[in-house]
Amino acid sequence: MSSEKRNVFLRESSGLVREFSLADAIWFNIALVGLLFSTYYVSSTAPLVGGNPLVGLILPLVGFFLAGFVFSHISSKVPRTAADYVYVSRNLHPALGFVGNAGYFVATVPLFMGITGITLQTFGLIPLLDLLGFYTNNPSLISLATTISNNPYYIMAIGAVEIIALGLLPVAGNRAYRAVQRVIIPLVLLTVVLMIGVEAAIPHAQAISELNKFMTFYHSSVASVESSKISVPPYNSLLATLALNPVYVVGLSYIISTVYIAGEVKNARKTMPLSILGTLVAMAAIFSVATVLEYVQWGYVFTSKLLQLSVAGQLPIPTPYLDLLEGIASGTPALGVLFAVVSILQLLMYLASASFVGSRLLLSYSMDRIVPDSLGEVNEKYHVPVKATLASMIAGLLGLLVFTLPVTSAVAFLLSSVAVAILLLFPLTVVSAAVLAKESSPWVKAAAAVSIPYLLYTFYQYLTVPAIGADSTVGYAIMAGTIIILFAIFYIAKLIRRRQGINFDLIFKEIPPE
Repeated sequence: MSSEKRNVFLRESSGLVREFSLADAIWFNIALVGLLFSTYYVSSTAPLVGGNPLVGLILPLVGFFLAGFVFSHISSKVPRTAADYVYVSRNLHPALGFVGNAGYFVATVPLFMGITGITLQTFGLIPLLDLLGFYTNNPSLISLATTISNNPYYIMAIGAVEIIALGLLPVAGNRAYRAVQRVIIPLVLLTVVLMIGVEAAIPHAQAISELNKFMTFYHSSVASVESSKISVPPYNSLLATLALNPVYVVGLSYIISTVYIAGEVKNARKTMPLSILGTLVAMAAIFSVATVLEYVQWGYVFTSKLLQLSVAGQLPIPTPYLDLLEGIASGTPALGVLFAVVSILQLLMYLASASFVGSRLLLSYSMDRIVPDSLGEVNEKYHVPVKATLASMIAGLLGLLVFTLPVTSAVAFLLSSVAVAILLLFPLTVVSAAVLAKESSPWVKAAAAVSIPYLLYTFYQYLTVPAIGADSTVGYAIMAGTIIILFAIFYIAKLIRRRQGINFDLIFKEIPPE
């Protein structure tokens, strides 16, 4: 091997090891989907959009099955860390490969870690304090919840501690990370099953009665919601049902996450398709069943009015996400507290997972000389890119700092929509385009060919459906600015490496070392 080739990559081994089993990969996927967050998002946004949630599931389920099939194929074909980046940069164009993959980094790390630093409080800590105050008849706890809710600096301070603590968890090594994940994610699954069980078991009249008791504590009532003159979106409208597609996509878009740790997964060719498509089916079932039963239990019209009043700031109670509603409906303090506590744990797990995956992406870019070499350093004992993990954690803190200023749950959800809109273009559409251009398998090409118009249509919906929240000047600015900055980073890195005597183009003619 020539000296030039030896020096193309940062080094001849990534330093990572294959330690993730199939179960670990699925838990990892679910952690980044943010199961409870996504379930709350779907069940609270669907009533604002309207439409039939079961019929509305068909399009995103088919669309993401095709996209998931494409990602399963490339991660099996190129079982490396950030497999989609490796595939696109070697088969379509290096800049598109980087921007496509780094779009996921931006959405997952600074955007969603920052958002999570907010939502940990807005539908974790604050509802928990409210419930405890209600069940123990302790106004001071409710006063504390209100104080935190009304002061963005308190939310930022608490969120910063959470991001630092959990963002550093991956530094302890894969064994420690997987041990925590194996406890929290099964607990999250159990909790969502219990929540759905409460929806199915508690009849409408009883649920309404329990909610009325809770609202009375805030000098409000169910009657005030029922009598409000709010226009409810149609349930049986085809257009409204189609508009549910981007609502479901907030959760389904992250089923591809195991692609980014393909270099650490055992038996990747078998594990990747099962983890991606298995997560898709499970998440689709949970989101749709939770929403349908919500309508059965509370009534579609009442649910829509309740949430519209909350978004408008005209509801004195905490934001009525599913954990709060079902905790109240159960009439059981232990369940209400459990739902709130596990919601917090799931969001904390997301912070650790986002920092974990962010570090692997930075490692991949460093191996290809796009970002500083120091981000590619891997601890020999724990097989962890420590500096890249620290950088990911800091990126999450920066996201929190920026997004806490307009601190409301609605704003946080708007930003989550912007993050998903970025993912629909980079990497999802870009990967499908690369597969369509380079693969010979008719099945894979067909899946890519059909997924591209679906992804572009969904992206269009994010820009035009008001209830989704990305159709704003802020949303457009974040999306456009992210893409421009990422292209600039790539070409600046190319210029710098050329001046250092490194053949930047030669890097992308080879698969990076394992």
